[in-house]
Amino acid sequence: MKKISILILALVTMIGFYSCEKAGTKVILDPNNVTSPQLKSPVDGDSMTFSKANSDSTLIFTWSSATYGFNTAVNYYVQVDRQGNNFSNAKMVGHVKSKDSLQVAINDLNNKILLLEDDPEIPLSLDLSFRVIAIVSSQVDTAFSQVVNVKVTPFYIPIIYPQLYVPGAYQGWNPAAADSIGSLNSDGNYEGYIYMPAAGEFKFTSARDWGHINYGYAAPGKLSTDGGAGNLKVADSGFYKFNVNTTELTWAGLKTVWTVIGDATPGGWSADTPMHYSPATQLWTVTLSLKAGEIKFRANGSWALNYGSDNNDGKLQEGSNTNIKVATAGSYTVVLDLSHTVYKYKLIKN
Repeated sequence: MKKISILILALVTMIGFYSCEKAGTKVILDPNNVTSPQLKSPVDGDSMTFSKANSDSTLIFTWSSATYGFNTAVNYYVQVDRQGNNFSNAKMVGHVKSKDSLQVAINDLNNKILLLEDDPEIPLSLDLSFRVIAIVSSQVDTAFSQVVNVKVTPFYIPIIYPQLYVPGAYQGWNPAAADSIGSLNSDGNYEGYIYMPAAGEFKFTSARDWGHINYGYAAPGKLSTDGGAGNLKVADSGFYKFNVNTTELTWAGLKTVWTVIGDATPGGWSADTPMHYSPATQLWTVTLSLKAGEIKFRANGSWALNYGSDNNDGKLQEGSNTNIKVATAGSYTVVLDLSHTVYKYKLIKN
């Protein structure tokens, strides 16, 4: 998980004030001339309750402008994280350029705050911290506002994760009907699984059409946003895990075959039990006798890619140290669902 917005990390590369050059003229920044932005609204100690009834309304963040001793365009980013995290898991609320306010739809802000919940489907009141970041260029130190602490009570709505679409030869090159991969943390890192029924070419698109940003071949493992860039390809049919970083313009595809393993399975921890994939349901399943014990899912007979469940709640986390518990022995249908941004499983007792 990225510790701060990818966009900001790309812009901020060093601490301290440095000289910069423009049209051959060297400008020296005097730290005494720099003033950080200061949040005016919301104010420290505020309490907010969001609901479906007010989800169409807006919240306005306001702040005093950052100053640098000379006129310059300033990019402002509003961030939110849980109190005490030091913004290590910050979510980007929004961005404006050379303005001292940001208007955010309650529905959109609620969606970002749900990402900070322990269980987004059962949201609780959270003690949150907001701040504003001012950025001029990579040669100028980032200016941070004071932290404003606010208690927010969000409401549950299905989280809409940013998506990249994957049109290709496997589905007739139709972006409108293409499968997609999602960004779990809305940070430019996309991941997902897609079944390719045959070897062939494809691209990633930022929308369900060809009129927005498209990602094609630049070099092995590298992407290009040039509309004329070549297609990407997989060498064989199969169920592929795709990872894309739209900031660094990188991608990877791994063909996977899934199994279940554990002391609850017939093979224990030393032998995998194969699962079967259905393109129609997009699910991996297997029916087998399980003992009371524990299981995990793993790909390609290796621990390099495996899923457990941190809370044994039907949701999966890659490389989790917590195995999935089987409470009682019996015949089960085990279901692995990797078709959505949040990966899930079911243990159905027959």
